[in-house]
Amino acid sequence: MLFSMGRIRSIIRHALQASHAIRRPLQPKGPLPPFHAAMTIDQAWVHHPGAPLVFERFNLPSCRDCAVRFEETIEEAVGAYGVDLGEFLSALNELRT
Repeated sequence: MLFSMGRIRSIIRHALQASHAIRRPLQPKGPLPPFHAAMTIDQAWVHHPGAPLVFERFNLPSCRDCAVRFEETIEEAVGAYGVDLGEFLSALNELRT
Protein backbone atom coordinates (compact mmCIF):
# COMPACT_ATOMS: atom_id res chain seq x y z
CA MET A 1 0.00 0.00 0.00
CA LEU A 2 1.42 3.36 -0.99
CA PHE A 3 0.76 6.58 0.88
CA SER A 4 1.19 10.12 -0.34
CA MET A 5 3.74 12.34 1.44
CA GLY A 6 0.86 14.40 2.86
CA ARG A 7 -0.72 11.27 4.33
CA ILE A 8 2.61 10.15 5.80
CA ARG A 9 3.13 13.58 7.41
CA SER A 10 -0.38 13.43 8.82
CA ILE A 11 0.24 9.98 10.33
CA ILE A 12 3.54 11.10 11.87
CA ARG A 13 2.02 14.32 13.26
CA HIS A 14 -0.86 12.34 14.80
CA ALA A 15 1.53 9.80 16.35
CA LEU A 16 3.70 12.55 17.85
CA GLN A 17 0.69 14.34 19.31
CA ALA A 18 -0.65 11.09 20.77
CA SER A 19 2.69 10.17 22.37
CA HIS A 20 3.01 13.67 23.86
CA ALA A 21 -0.48 13.41 25.35
CA ILE A 22 0.45 10.14 27.05
CA ARG A 23 3.38 11.80 28.87
CA ARG A 24 1.46 14.93 29.82
CA PRO A 25 0.59 14.80 33.53
CA LEU A 26 -3.07 14.96 34.38
CA GLN A 27 -4.03 18.01 36.36
CA PRO A 28 -5.72 16.72 39.52
CA LYS A 29 -8.77 18.45 40.90
CA GLY A 30 -7.90 19.81 44.30
CA PRO A 31 -4.50 19.62 45.97
CA LEU A 32 -1.66 17.71 44.32
CA PRO A 33 -1.20 14.28 45.98
CA PRO A 34 2.05 13.93 47.95
CA PHE A 35 5.26 12.49 46.60
CA HIS A 36 6.07 9.12 48.19
CA ALA A 37 9.02 6.72 48.44
CA ALA A 38 7.50 4.08 46.14
CA MET A 39 7.02 6.56 43.29
CA THR A 40 9.43 6.02 40.38
CA ILE A 41 11.78 8.83 39.40
CA ASP A 42 9.86 9.26 36.15
CA GLN A 43 6.54 9.48 38.01
CA ALA A 44 8.01 12.15 40.29
CA TRP A 45 9.27 14.17 37.33
CA VAL A 46 5.88 13.99 35.62
CA HIS A 47 4.06 14.69 38.91
CA HIS A 48 5.50 18.21 39.21
CA PRO A 49 7.70 20.20 36.81
CA GLY A 50 9.88 21.39 39.73
CA ALA A 51 10.88 17.87 40.78
CA PRO A 52 14.05 17.73 38.60
CA LEU A 53 15.33 20.84 40.39
CA VAL A 54 14.97 19.08 43.74
CA PHE A 55 16.99 16.15 42.38
CA GLU A 56 19.70 18.61 41.32
CA ARG A 57 19.64 20.38 44.69
CA PHE A 58 20.40 17.08 46.42
CA ASN A 59 23.27 16.39 44.01
CA LEU A 60 21.64 13.34 42.47
CA PRO A 61 22.90 12.57 38.99
CA SER A 62 20.75 13.65 36.10
CA CYS A 63 17.98 11.13 35.61
CA ARG A 64 16.53 12.62 32.44
CA ASP A 65 18.42 10.29 30.09
CA CYS A 66 18.66 7.31 32.43
CA ALA A 67 16.73 4.21 31.36
CA VAL A 68 16.17 2.97 34.93
CA ARG A 69 14.21 6.07 35.95
CA PHE A 70 11.07 4.25 34.80
CA GLU A 71 11.70 1.41 37.28
CA GLU A 72 13.83 2.91 40.05
CA THR A 73 11.88 4.34 42.96
CA ILE A 74 12.71 7.51 44.83
CA GLU A 75 13.66 5.38 47.82
CA GLU A 76 16.11 3.30 45.75
CA ALA A 77 17.66 6.37 44.13
CA VAL A 78 18.28 8.31 47.33
CA GLY A 79 19.50 5.17 49.10
CA ALA A 80 22.05 4.53 46.38
CA TYR A 81 23.51 8.01 46.84
CA GLY A 82 23.23 8.29 50.63
CA VAL A 83 20.58 11.01 50.64
CA ASP A 84 18.17 11.15 53.59
CA LEU A 85 14.80 9.91 52.30
CA GLY A 86 12.70 11.97 54.72
CA GLU A 87 14.54 15.19 53.91
CA PHE A 88 14.32 14.50 50.19
CA LEU A 89 10.58 13.74 50.28
CA SER A 90 9.99 16.87 52.37
CA ALA A 91 11.76 18.95 49.74
CA LEU A 92 9.70 17.37 46.96
CA ASN A 93 6.47 17.85 48.89
CA GLU A 94 7.25 21.54 49.43
CA LEU A 95 6.57 21.85 45.70
CA ARG A 96 2.91 21.12 46.41
CA THR A 97 2.40 24.35 48.34
